[in-house]
This record gives sequence, C-alpha cells and structure tokens, in this order.
Amino acid sequence: MQYPTLSTWRHAFALACLAALLASAQAQDLPDTVQLGMTPQQLQQAVPGLRPVHRAVRLAGGLVGSWAGPPAALAGVAMAPTYFFAEGELRRIEYLAPADADAHAYDALLSWGRRTWGPELASQGPEGAYATWNSDAMEVYLQRTGDARRPQLRLVIKAAAGKDASEL
Repeated sequence: MQYPTLSTWRHAFALACLAALLASAQAQDLPDTVQLGMTPQQLQQAVPGLRPVHRAVRLAGGLVGSWAGPPAALAGVAMAPTYFFAEGELRRIEYLAPADADAHAYDALLSWGRRTWGPELASQGPEGAYATWNSDAMEVYLQRTGDARRPQLRLVIKAAAGKDASEL
C-alpha cells in the first residue's frame, strides 16, 4: 500500500483552505444583516426605520424599489439604501452617498469592497470610476460619476443574473 506524500497533503490542505475562504467570502452578510432573497416582512424585521418610498422606482426584470432605509455607514460613508423586490424577494439594494461625497469616499468603499469580496474588475475615465465584483450568487458594483455638476457615488448589490451559454 502506498501512502500520499507530505507534499500531496500540503497541496490538499491549501486547496481546502482556499475553498473555505472563498465560500465564506460569498456568504457574508450584507450591511444591516440584510440578505438577498429576504421577503418584505423579513426586511422590516432586519432594518429598523424601514419605510416605503414616496414613488417606487421600477427597473427591468420586474424589480421595484419600494422600500428605503435609514443611512447605513459603509466604510465610514453614510449611504442611503433603497431595496428592490421582484416576485416577493429582495433582489437588489442600491446605496447612494450624499451629493458631497468625494474621491476619498469612493476609495474607502473600494477598499471595503476588496476586503469583503476580493479583487475587483475596474475602469476609470473622464466619466467617472467603476469597480465590480461577481460571484455565483451576487453581482456588486461601485460607481462614481465624474459629472462636476451632479456627482454621484453609489454601491449596488444584486442577485446574479443567471445566463445560459446561448445568451453569451
């Protein structure tokens, strides 16, 4: 009978640790103990101060932004969340920073995103800066527009859109 070598055990252990790290990074709670897939009732229990918005925001795919929460501090930046539902489930959260948020706020949120989801795919140009993270369960993007008259900083966390090979 031949036994695995020490090198084989080290590789297996390293792969197991990496798999556990990736799984825990994807399963992390969102701010305010919110989870994608929650019902409106579960969201009301998880977010004190949750209130219906005056005018619901409608997006493609049946998404309706019908609830808003009090500002949440993400990486030291006050971000006002709007919660979007489709088919009775939370599918998207859009956090908006105050209009006076500067480049330091974007950098702080970018660092927070790296710690939370790992390396990002990023782009930057005259129109602004954009960073995105993807997993099997969710898609996240951080966006800062470069418009000096109406700068905007937002973080969007949404359920991953499942696509089959024919859509690619």
